Amino acid sequence: MGERTPAWDGADIADLLGLAAPESGRFRSRVGEINEHGRVYGGQLLGQALAAAARTVPADRPATAMQFMFLAGALPDQPIDYGVAALQDGKRFSARHVRGSQSGGRMVCDANVSFAAAIDSPEHMAPPASDCGLDRDPESLPGLADIAASGVAAIERTLGYMFRSHAAIDFRAPFVDDLLRPDTDQPRVRFWIKMQRRLPDEASLHAAAFAYLSDYWINFAGCIAEVRPIAEGGSEIYVASLNHTIWWHRPLRADDWLLFDCISPSGAIGRGLSIGRIYDRAGRQVASATQECLLAPMGEWRAARSNPTRRA
Repeated sequence: MGERTPAWDGADIADLLGLAAPESGRFRSRVGEINEHGRVYGGQLLGQALAAAARTVPADRPATAMQFMFLAGALPDQPIDYGVAALQDGKRFSARHVRGSQSGGRMVCDANVSFAAAIDSPEHMAPPASDCGLDRDPESLPGLADIAASGVAAIERTLGYMFRSHAAIDFRAPFVDDLLRPDTDQPRVRFWIKMQRRLPDEASLHAAAFAYLSDYWINFAGCIAEVRPIAEGGSEIYVASLNHTIWWHRPLRADDWLLFDCISPSGAIGRGLSIGRIYDRAGRQVASATQECLLAPMGEWRAARSNPTRRA
């Protein structure tokens, strides 16, 4: 493949998720979004893989779950080909396998996605925690670019997380201390998020846009506890998504505010796990998500941990 993929301008998520279909069961990205490491942003892969799978199932079968593996850093200036294979097509359920590749057959992601027709059934839901932030009006809260503190520079330098606005995403922080001064025993991150632009009333587009959003800051819970001691020692941590799972519980809109309440139960041997419960403004749990990320210390991180007063 000699063609080059133009950079996405961030204006309309439908442009990023609007895949070309060169042949049956195969789809190709039209634009690419670059991340801080010079690779494709993981949310693009999640959203496009789901969008590709959804185009092969009936419209009345929304996505229910996606299990996703990041296999290699995708190059943003090269198109990504998504091959979709049917695993199941029953009376209510459909399942698809999606594999993303780039030039030379280099595999960049792999996913299994399930879809199901909704039926009337009993419901239950664990109530949201009283301190999750549902009582905070997201419109009145600071965004990433509004958080000015000495800890911001340390986080950006140590993890590569950028405290700046995103053209397509509106992000608000109900508890700034989540981002700057976390509980190291049980790291927790809470944030409101939505797409900036109003989207058409297409369930598959909202599901894919949500998959895109679900990669934004969720794994911060899995690495934030390590920032202060390593930053104070002048070292860094390379963070990258390894695998990601989403369950859609109830219909949602990706262009309306969604609250992510994320915790990290474990970080060890080079990996950190984040688990998120996602609520709409009415307090309904609309989805759950988990992500495991790579935590690869660079430099003299052991010395930094044992001597936090040392400076680079």
